[in-house]
Amino acid sequence: MIVLAAALACFNACADDSDIVKADRQALADANAMGISSKIIAAREQLSDDLSRESDQIRARENEKIKEAEGIVIPLVPDGQGHFLADVILNNRIHASLVVDTGSPVILLTSAFIQKLGLDLSQSKVGYVEVLNGKHKAAMVSLDNVSLGEAHAHDVTATVMLDEDIKVINDGLLGMSFLSQYHFTLDQEGQKLILRKIE
Repeated sequence: MIVLAAALACFNACADDSDIVKADRQALADANAMGISSKIIAAREQLSDDLSRESDQIRARENEKIKEAEGIVIPLVPDGQGHFLADVILNNRIHASLVVDTGSPVILLTSAFIQKLGLDLSQSKVGYVEVLNGKHKAAMVSLDNVSLGEAHAHDVTATVMLDEDIKVINDGLLGMSFLSQYHFTLDQEGQKLILRKIE
């Protein structure tokens, strides 16, 4: 009976108990009614395990909410010329070092880099894009997936610079066709980009 008293003191019922925990509590009550210590101990252990598991799940959900509120923090690398570089994964497989450029309407890639993606530009629409303080010939492409840390976007518009004499920093620019899908803050002093989901 001392074992039962301790069990009841440790495992008081809560209004928001899950069905699993309610079943565990009932099993403990049944074991107590039978008066068999081994069954009481087994029922206590099962209840303890399930309470611990559900507590971990609740903490995980709370941490996820906190994470969403704080945003996804992306560390940036300064290039020494006033720009900040982000490591971006394109089409789930190719890493690109892109300059974060909130003034660029789209993701811009160099013609040399696009070869790494294996995209065929022969059927792409060719036009002009105003970036890098000028109007330049470019081909439009669609990227299946763009990933920046834990931030992801699908079917993202990008342009490929066709003017070979135009100097594009690193692999290209990370523009608004991706950034506009999030609330974003560019913290230059902290050298980080903070992304928050748009509800």
